Amino acid sequence: MNSKIEDVYKDSIKVNKENIRLDIFLQEYFNSISRTKIKEYITEKKILINKHSVKPSYVLKGNEIIDCDFSRSNKLVNITPEKINLDIIYEDDYLIVINKSSGLVVHPGNGISNGTLVNGLVFHFSKLSSLNDLRPGIIHRLDKETSGVILIAKDNETHFKLSKQFENREINKVYRAIVWGDINDKGLIKGFINRDRKNRTTFVLNDHEKGKYSESSFKKINHFPPLSYIEIYPKTGRTHQIRVHLKSIANSILCDNSYGGGEDKIKSYHMKYNSLLKLAIKSMKRVALHAYSIEIIHPKTLKKIKFTAPIPHDFNKVLKILKENQNV
Repeated sequence: MNSKIEDVYKDSIKVNKENIRLDIFLQEYFNSISRTKIKEYITEKKILINKHSVKPSYVLKGNEIIDCDFSRSNKLVNITPEKINLDIIYEDDYLIVINKSSGLVVHPGNGISNGTLVNGLVFHFSKLSSLNDLRPGIIHRLDKETSGVILIAKDNETHFKLSKQFENREINKVYRAIVWGDINDKGLIKGFINRDRKNRTTFVLNDHEKGKYSESSFKKINHFPPLSYIEIYPKTGRTHQIRVHLKSIANSILCDNSYGGGEDKIKSYHMKYNSLLKLAIKSMKRVALHAYSIEIIHPKTLKKIKFTAPIPHDFNKVLKILKENQNV
């Protein structure tokens, strides 16, 4: 079944970066829009530099104005609507806030065309932003196994304004995680993230300027030997950022097999913790990361508004196991 998604929005971006390709800059700016789609907009002259058409490979000088004209589209988007249960935290005429469940992929891609959050959105909502044909409404993403708050735009103006807030780092995000070891009470992690040369599906952190700058701070909520329950405050939003950052300080997230937090980690601890850790892993079954809250400036009212997703059942189950073990 095809869904028709229409919307109109025009705006301008004042460039504050230089020596970067236009298509790459805009992909980072609209982090939910594919580079292929960005190139299409540029080629169709819906994106101009100082009122002139350019190629996607145009290199920014740092003082340009980018005009974006996301005109009404009559294109039929080939996304199958599916009746997927969605936990809606908030909804108004401009945006939707979903508490995404773990295991739900956000949008189609990489061979996946069904069973995604987008399939559910197209079923439940007749109005979604259309900046990306295959990702209607999607402003930002969460990994498949990560649960919690995700923002959805109903129109292109809302999408554009919230993307600006992400780009300007005006959005405050809070995550909760269960990690290995006794982490410091608080700390700051920063560096440049790029793909791991040995495994192109994962990322690594380095201190030289190759890759994308990333920054997160954290605070310990509780320590239940040999695990810790923490809160993380990402300042930037790179792919796998929190998972990469926590691995870099030897406090990988529980059940994160890709970043050193899997069952093999048990060997690093005293055998007296074996049964406890095996039970915690069996109860969690997925990367122990939850997008707890997000605070934005509402694109219409211009007032700050905060949305919170309750701590999920699997988190509470593991935390209960850990607490009870402290009293044994």
